[in-house]
Amino acid sequence: MGKLPTFNKARIRFGAHFSVMTSFDERGAPIAESESMLTKAYGEFKSALGYEDTAIKIARASEYSNQILTEDNKRDRLYNNGKATAEMWKTLGIEPMATAAAAVLKEYNNYGVDTTAQYDQETGLMLNFLQPFEANEMKAHLQTLGLTAVFEQMKIANEAVRSLISQRGDERAANAAYDIKKARKATDAAYDNLCDRINALSTLDETGKYDAFIAWWSQEIARIKQQILNQKPGSAGDENDNENGGTVSGNQNQNGGSTDPGTGGGTGGTGDEG
Repeated sequence: MGKLPTFNKARIRFGAHFSVMTSFDERGAPIAESESMLTKAYGEFKSALGYEDTAIKIARASEYSNQILTEDNKRDRLYNNGKATAEMWKTLGIEPMATAAAAVLKEYNNYGVDTTAQYDQETGLMLNFLQPFEANEMKAHLQTLGLTAVFEQMKIANEAVRSLISQRGDERAANAAYDIKKARKATDAAYDNLCDRINALSTLDETGKYDAFIAWWSQEIARIKQQILNQKPGSAGDENDNENGGTVSGNQNQNGGSTDPGTGGGTGGTGDEG
């Protein structure tokens, strides 16, 4: 008779955590479903695991984030193109382009939009920057420099970023109940509860009903400790799970639900910036 060993679940990042728990569920289901004393605990574990699965899917990079990144890159290129064109004409000193270029560059210098800023911040700065170009005089300067279409598209891209950020916020609000950290803690608690009951039944059992499963899962945990947690055989640290998790990762990619929701920026990051 053996017991299911413990391991530091909190140090496994999100995607690997779900994979580990799913493996336990797949092999443990026949045992749990055949024993009435495990029915309630297994049902709670199964429910928690399903909830975690949903939370992971929601935590993946939103499609809105990909669209925001695309529009952000577009407005940045247009902004830089407009500045480079104006600087060229000012340097050449050919009239009336040189005068128009000086007027346009004055607005660039006045607002100094940082195209590496966080999305919301850049969007606000870009709105202020574009406003003077609504005046007829500035429109004429843009026409002189051949930049009318560039600034029109810049305005459209900036508005697209603003709108998409708002839509992504609505999406996140609608899914706020699926907190990925709370979900995995619930899975861990349900897992521990189920393991305690399996261990208790195994202690009393004289038929060896649980031996094969316990032996298999013990081997899996040994593998997890070495390959995912990078623990040496026989090392300490199995019991004291750190609630905040660790830095060890399995085969994951937060877009596959395995890292914490990202913090990309307006510089072409992963697209899910805070």
